[in-house]
Amino acid sequence: KIQELPAATSTILHKDEGGKEFEEDWNYRSIVGKLNFLEKSTRPEIAYSVHMCARFSQNPTDLHAKAIKHIGRYLMGTKNQGIVLDPKAQKFVC
Repeated sequence: KIQELPAATSTILHKDEGGKEFEEDWNYRSIVGKLNFLEKSTRPEIAYSVHMCARFSQNPTDLHAKAIKHIGRYLMGTKNQGIVLDPKAQKFVC
């Protein structure tokens, strides 16, 4: 399901101490790192969402995995957006 916002507006990420353990096939910290690179280079609108997920890289839970997936779904729906850097152009295109 494609998302319209990079983070769920009704959910605030927290430590989730009693939450279900992270049991996904992908590395949480690696994905956060890739999203961090992406938000620094061409997708600044995901900065807050990525930062909130990065806070829980040490001990992520299922709640945090859902937040990462939410960002991924947002990026899938907006893959034609972002900052285009063309060294030959005189302006930035957003």
